[in-house]
Amino acid sequence: MKQHRKSIALVLLSALSGCATMKESDTSRTGLEQLLVSGAVDQSLAKIDFSPVSNAKVFLKTDFLDCVDKNYILLSTRSKLLSNRCTLVDKAEDADVVMEIASGGVGTDRTELVVGSPEIPLGLMGSVPKVNIYERKKAMGTAKLVIIATDTQSKQSVINSGFSLARSDHQHWTLMGTSPILSGSVADQLKEHTGTSETLIYSGDLPGHTRMAGRGDGSTMR
Repeated sequence: MKQHRKSIALVLLSALSGCATMKESDTSRTGLEQLLVSGAVDQSLAKIDFSPVSNAKVFLKTDFLDCVDKNYILLSTRSKLLSNRCTLVDKAEDADVVMEIASGGVGTDRTELVVGSPEIPLGLMGSVPKVNIYERKKAMGTAKLVIIATDTQSKQSVINSGFSLARSDHQHWTLMGTSPILSGSVADQLKEHTGTSETLIYSGDLPGHTRMAGRGDGSTMR
């Protein structure tokens, strides 16, 4: 009887453990990967002060920018300039300011942490399945950008940002097969701007959680 109870307990434990798999994508890149990169780019650009070139005629030089999602970075930079009432020109000789932009790193990384027990073979009796007590998957987007703006007359620097480094993140974790909980800047923005979540439990609804929601201009608010 005692051995029978142990067997039942093992079966119940394995049923609770569950598993998590990454979703497949019908496109060459997942939506999550793209949101991680664009979110990091938004945050990086938000750290740079574009006000010194307000109302100026600006030529945006793109020769030094060579990275993934280059078009998004360029268009976001143009948006920042237009928000500062700049006039974008097609030739450097027509500009008051020439702006150069480069990247020192734009991409994504993933880490995975699993706490549990491995599968245990029992010979002719089969095996005890592996049990994941706690599982966390974390994906991060990183953007390191540099912007230099030079006055075409004086040849003096108007903006010299140094490097602007930012990171976005998305975490997915489960405990003993419970409904997964999402957290991180991407989950916050999805919840804020779409009102939807991929899970029944959202970290922003948990006590003590500080939300970081996008405001549409790449910045965040607490």
